[in-house]
Amino acid sequence: MVADREIEKVEESNEELVYDITAFLPGKHEEKVKLERAVSNRFKDKNGNVIKFVFENVTSERLEELRKDCTKRIPKGRGRQPEEKFDSDKFQALLALESTVYPKFSSKELLNAYKSPSALEVAKKVLSVPGDYMNWISAASEANGFDDEIDDEAESIELAKN
Repeated sequence: MVADREIEKVEESNEELVYDITAFLPGKHEEKVKLERAVSNRFKDKNGNVIKFVFENVTSERLEELRKDCTKRIPKGRGRQPEEKFDSDKFQALLALESTVYPKFSSKELLNAYKSPSALEVAKKVLSVPGDYMNWISAASEANGFDDEIDDEAESIELAKN
């Protein structure tokens, strides 16, 4: 069969490749990705320079916990499977909050200044301009690798189109 011959060719070509597994061993890759981004022109230091927020990625385990926290099970009735509803806005906000190293929205100083028990409420008050809030969400997503282009081939195709 033609399909069998094609599979054999793929297997033969894969045997020729040598993979280096050591890049995946602990300590051989970056555990934390640090990203600095200005999310607003409204926040400036004493010299008038725009203050950059600092972000770090969360772990895959923590990401899964956040997903679970943002998923509600809604009963559908007797004998029927409950429906799961995922709150993506809440998830993005919590991911941004967890990823933000500076400013620390959970600091006592900010919580007291904004008279809020919730770090997320503080973040929403600090970033009260919708564009600032969305820039914050976007920067946190980038710090967690959601905006990364990892496919060199896709980039080459895009360049070729231009």
